Amino acid sequence: MILADDFGYGALGAYGQQVLQTPHLDRLAGEGIRFTQGYAGASVCAPSRTTLLTGMHGGHARVRANTQRTTGVEPRLLERDVTFAEVLAAGGYRTGIFGKWGFGDDDCFVADPIGLSCDLALPVTPGGGLAGGAPTEATGDFDVSNRRDASHPLQKGFDAFVGLVTTEHAFQYWPDYLWRRNRRFRLPANDGEVKGTYAPEVYLDAALDFIDEHRAEEFCLYFAPQLVHFPNQVPDEALGPYADQVTWTPDMKAYAAQYTLLDDYVGQIIGRLEELGLAEDTLVVVTGDNGPTPNEHLLVGSSSCADVQTPSPDSALADYLWDTNGGLRAGKHSLYEGGIRVPLVVWGPGVVRRDGDAVADRPWGSVDLLPTLADIAGVSAPEDVDGVSVRDWITGERRGGVEHPPLYFERPPINDQNLDGGPPSQLVYTTAIRWGRWKGVRHAPGADPLVDDARARFELYDLEADPAETLDVSLLNADVATRLQERMRASHAPPPYQRRAYRPRRTGRELRLPR
Repeated sequence: MILADDFGYGALGAYGQQVLQTPHLDRLAGEGIRFTQGYAGASVCAPSRTTLLTGMHGGHARVRANTQRTTGVEPRLLERDVTFAEVLAAGGYRTGIFGKWGFGDDDCFVADPIGLSCDLALPVTPGGGLAGGAPTEATGDFDVSNRRDASHPLQKGFDAFVGLVTTEHAFQYWPDYLWRRNRRFRLPANDGEVKGTYAPEVYLDAALDFIDEHRAEEFCLYFAPQLVHFPNQVPDEALGPYADQVTWTPDMKAYAAQYTLLDDYVGQIIGRLEELGLAEDTLVVVTGDNGPTPNEHLLVGSSSCADVQTPSPDSALADYLWDTNGGLRAGKHSLYEGGIRVPLVVWGPGVVRRDGDAVADRPWGSVDLLPTLADIAGVSAPEDVDGVSVRDWITGERRGGVEHPPLYFERPPINDQNLDGGPPSQLVYTTAIRWGRWKGVRHAPGADPLVDDARARFELYDLEADPAETLDVSLLNADVATRLQERMRASHAPPPYQRRAYRPRRTGRELRLPR
C-alpha cells in the first residue's frame, strides 16, 4: 500500500500530466489497472487516513477532521478502530508502516513556525499556532517509549514502524528525530536545523529492509512518505530532472522534484519485489489522501528553510499551470471532485486481471481497502465497516459480483481556506455523496449536518456529463436530489460512533494464485 500526500488527480502522466515526470507510476498504471474514479476518504489527511486504515466513511469514522487545527488535540484512534494491519495480522501477515502515521501524541515534538523569511519567524504554525495548542517546546522525556497510546502504530496492528507519529511532524523533511517501533531515535546530521538526513530516504531504506527480511513470509507494507506535502523540500540531487527549466523558480523546481522523487521511491520498491522474485505474488495499490493544495503552498510552501515555513506563491501558481487536479473543481479541503478524487492504481502481474479497462471507470476508493485486503487474505473484516470488497474487480474472479453502496464524505467546519466556490469552510458542515452518475454536495450552516433541508444549500451534479461540477442540476432532478439527501442524512452518526467488537476468523476464501 503506497499513499502519497496531497496528490492531485492530474499528478501522473497516466492521468494526463504533461509536465511532471512519473515514469515508474505510469508503468504501473499501464501494466495494471488505472482507475479513473478513485476516491480518498476525505479532503484532508487525518480523516482520509482514518478511512483508509479502518474502512469507515466520514459519517462513522473516529477521526473526521484535522482536530489539531481546530481544538489543539491530536487526532487519535481508539481500541475498537480496527485497521487493515490488525486484520491482516490476524491472518498471519507481517505488517509494517514507513512514513507518516498521523495519529496520537508525541510530547517531544515542537512545530516549526511560519515566517516571512528564514530569519523572520512568526509565533504561529500551520497547524493552528499557539492558540491551537501547537507546542513551542518539548515537554516529554525523549528516551521514554510509547507503550500506552492506543493510537500508536504498534497498538494498531503493525509489527514495524519507522516514521513520524503526529500530523504536523510530517511538515518537517529534515526532522531532529524519527520513531522506530515505539522509541524515538535522533538524526544527528540534522542538528542545528541543517539539511542532512532526508526523512523520506530513511523510510524508503526501512521499507526495503522490511521486504528483504520478510521475503519468505506473507507481508503487508504501508509506505506513506509525506511527499508531496508542503514545504517543497528535496535533496539537491533530486532537482536534476528539472534543472533545465530556466523559466521556473527554485521553489517550482523543488515542488516538481517531489513528485519525481516519490516516483523514484516507488520504482525502487517495485524493483526490489522483482529482484526477489516476489512481484508475481504481490498486490500493489497506489493512491493519495486528498487533492492538491495551492492555498497552503501560497502560505508555507517554500523550500528555502529547514526550520521555518515561508510563503511560496510560485509553487501555488504551479498547481494551476501544471493542472495537478486534472481539470476537476477545487483541491484539498474541498468535497468537490478536485479535493477527493485521486489517482488509484492497482498493480500485480500475477494478481491483477488483464482486462482492467472493463472495470477502470467504476467508482471506489480508500473506504474499500480494508474489506478488499481482508477478502484477499481470507480473513473476516469487521462486520460494521462501510466499505466493501472489490476483489473481483481487481482479480477478475466471478464470485457473484460487487454491489457497491454510495460513497459518502464529510467535512466538519474547519479553519482552512477551501477556495472552491462554496460557503466558507469555517461556517458550514459540508457533506457529499457519489451515487452512480450523481454527485450531491450539501452545505449545512453551523456544526450539525442534519439540519432541515430548507436551511441547507444542496447542489447536484451529473458527473458523467459534467465531471468538473460546473452546473448544478438539482432543480431539474428534484427526485434525485431528495433521494441523495435522504441517504446523506442516514449516513451520518454523531460522534463518537460506537464500533462493534472485532473477532477475526478465517474464511477459507483467500486468493489462491496458480503456481
